[in-house]
Amino acid sequence: MSALRPTSFLAGFLLIFLSTACGSGAPDEKAGPARPSILLITLDTTRADAIGPAAAGVSTPAFNALAARGREFRQAYAAVPETLPSHTSMLSGLYPAAHGVHENARLVSESTPLVAVDLKAAGYRTAAFVSSFVLARRFGLARGFDVYDDELAAGQAERPAASTADRAIAYVQSRIADRPSAIADGPREFVWVHFNDPHAPYAPPEPFRTQFAKSPYLGEIAAMDREIGRVVSAFEANTRGPVAIIVVADHGEGLGEHGEREHGHLLYQSTMHVPMVVVGPGIEPGVESAPVSARAIHDTLLDFAGL
Repeated sequence: MSALRPTSFLAGFLLIFLSTACGSGAPDEKAGPARPSILLITLDTTRADAIGPAAAGVSTPAFNALAARGREFRQAYAAVPETLPSHTSMLSGLYPAAHGVHENARLVSESTPLVAVDLKAAGYRTAAFVSSFVLARRFGLARGFDVYDDELAAGQAERPAASTADRAIAYVQSRIADRPSAIADGPREFVWVHFNDPHAPYAPPEPFRTQFAKSPYLGEIAAMDREIGRVVSAFEANTRGPVAIIVVADHGEGLGEHGEREHGHLLYQSTMHVPMVVVGPGIEPGVESAPVSARAIHDTLLDFAGL
């Protein structure tokens, strides 16, 4: 555990809440078998008001179903409104001032602690499926993952959500064949799936392109929500034992508010306020209105793993 991890209320509330709900401390023989397999889904460029039960102008049934089953954090905030530094904070537990990545196209230092390394050391099988060049393995977040799928079509900087979902689903389905039959609930899995689709330029697939002709950004949200549902269903159907699911956005989108069309420069609610829902053993369904930092995703993943 890094000595640099902040312990302020805003940064640490999520960890405190989940430690109370799940139990914390070093894993033992009794606690070990109860550790869940974990699915982390990160949503690029997704505003808090564009997804979930309270979203306006779009229906997101997959996210809503998770919110109904778990804890929805209505005041979650990104560490920074850019993809690589935000994901680095979520996977390291550090703010940009500590991990040193302040913008895209920078290298995550080998000295930066990453949660996949710890989960792998604790016996988890680790896999990631990312949809944007800015998260390619060359930038350093692949450390600790047994599988890191960042393959993009020639000349493309991103991969459609449906294609990333197909690859993630194929992976989780393949785990059935190689699970030791002697282990009743199977080895633990940590799977991270990143969807990039709400990112500009907005070009949702049909039927969402037609349905959201006047708001293609929301069309991409709706299309992405469909893929969230597919991945969650496949993960739960092909994972033995308890399961934990976290869905969170890396940042929002300006959409013209405060003079910012996209994101990366200003720190208003439009780009910093993000959706977050946590489902898992011991998590009581409901809505949490206290402010939390997405940085605490790292701590929450470790807590689920008993670390």
